[in-house]
Amino acid sequence: MTNPLRPKTRKPLFSKGWVSAVLAGHSALGLAFSAAIYLICLTGSVVVFVEELERWEQPEAPRVVAVAPEVIDKGLAALREMGPKDEVRSVSANLPSPANPHLVLSARSGDRTHSGGWFADAAGQPAIKVRHDVSDFLVGLHINLHLPYGIGTVIVGLAGLALLALVISGVLAHPRIIKDAFRLRSGGSARLSQADLHNRIGTWGLPFHFIIAFTGAFLGVFLIVLGSVAATTYKGDMTRAFSEFAGPSARGAADAPRTDPVPPSAPFIAAATAAAPGFTLQSVSIQQPGAEGQMIAIGLRDPRGLPLSESVVYDSTGRNVFASDVAKRSFAQQMIFAIQPLHFGWFGGLFVKLAYGLLGLSMCSITATGFQIWLTRRRDKGRPAPIMERLWTATIWGQPLALTLAAIPSLITEAKGAPLLAWGAGTVAAYSLACLPSMQTRLGAWLRAATALALAGLALFHAAISAAKGVSAVDPMSWAVDAALLVTAVFVARPMLKPRRAAPARLAQAASS
Repeated sequence: MTNPLRPKTRKPLFSKGWVSAVLAGHSALGLAFSAAIYLICLTGSVVVFVEELERWEQPEAPRVVAVAPEVIDKGLAALREMGPKDEVRSVSANLPSPANPHLVLSARSGDRTHSGGWFADAAGQPAIKVRHDVSDFLVGLHINLHLPYGIGTVIVGLAGLALLALVISGVLAHPRIIKDAFRLRSGGSARLSQADLHNRIGTWGLPFHFIIAFTGAFLGVFLIVLGSVAATTYKGDMTRAFSEFAGPSARGAADAPRTDPVPPSAPFIAAATAAAPGFTLQSVSIQQPGAEGQMIAIGLRDPRGLPLSESVVYDSTGRNVFASDVAKRSFAQQMIFAIQPLHFGWFGGLFVKLAYGLLGLSMCSITATGFQIWLTRRRDKGRPAPIMERLWTATIWGQPLALTLAAIPSLITEAKGAPLLAWGAGTVAAYSLACLPSMQTRLGAWLRAATALALAGLALFHAAISAAKGVSAVDPMSWAVDAALLVTAVFVARPMLKPRRAAPARLAQAASS
């Protein structure tokens, strides 16, 4: 018989057995994908600033504020004159913006020597060949791990799904997640401190982590599905598979004679901007220029929305053959256009990028502490895994070192694959040191010190090269990135600098004795 005076105990929402099962699955999934998730989150935190890195790579590129349609036409004509006209498949001009004050001309040609991009001067003439080796390397590592045959895309897509599952299971495995949001147990065991840090960072950044995990999983799965559709339906042609979103291409005109005049861009720009008031001109491109079936695409940007660009395509007579019209599409299609800027933080300016970068690093911290909790638990139970501990340390501090080393060769060589080779060498070196049992207690400190030295050396070396080119010709963003690298180097080295404050006194005492 129940006592009416005794308050009823409230049953927990989830039973202990259920929570334990979810936590076990959370741990197993984290262990399986921890290294891939850490590398993807680390590179993603850097790729957020890809525009700034591109300006850092070529600080001497001419800065352009505004471009008239006549200048665009001169630049596109200059590209066609650089190579065989019959080989040119498309030419385009990306206009300057506050985040990227450069006029970039690009050509795609059957002749590889005349393909690529050029920074143009204010008159529209190609001035400097675009070299974004480091930025391209980082983006490729984040998207497909530089693995061939789509293997990397599949791995990254699976890692995105795993990250989404980890975020959801992490919430379900901690019923007291809100109540313990500000609970940090310091001074106790290392495992409890690590667990609190892991849980608190995960709680504080939960909305961001969910958005990144969801959009990352969506992008990964979308690319896999699109690649499958392209392989089966369009014989591997990704452009045709994506034409529903990007617009038609001037196919069938590749072998046609290039005898038609290329129309001026001004009427097409005027028509596109008049149909979309409030939008800013972003790009102008011509597919199969001079051929009978040539098409002119106008790229527009809505500063009030998330999508990176709208596209309007005309034929040479001025007939509108395609308009992306993102705002008029269904909600699901609008989300597809907004997923990429939402995932990378390419909206809202520099402050949004800084927030994305810091929160991205917090995801790296969650991944690092999650695996470390498992290693500490094994050690507390008398089943240490020293080899695994060293390999994980080599991952945590070896990858920042390897990514820093990847940027150094681009300062002294134009070899296209130099960043990938440098990153590979740094990765192999870190894991080779991890194989030495004598490095059990010193590996983390050594790799951390090497990372700090590499960051500082990269910043100072780049600043010296930039200064040699003349202060007036250097992009101010270049100095800002160098300063950020130095600040990061100090932050990385800070824990190792504290014990060395008493070193001069000890040396003086030893010298006097």
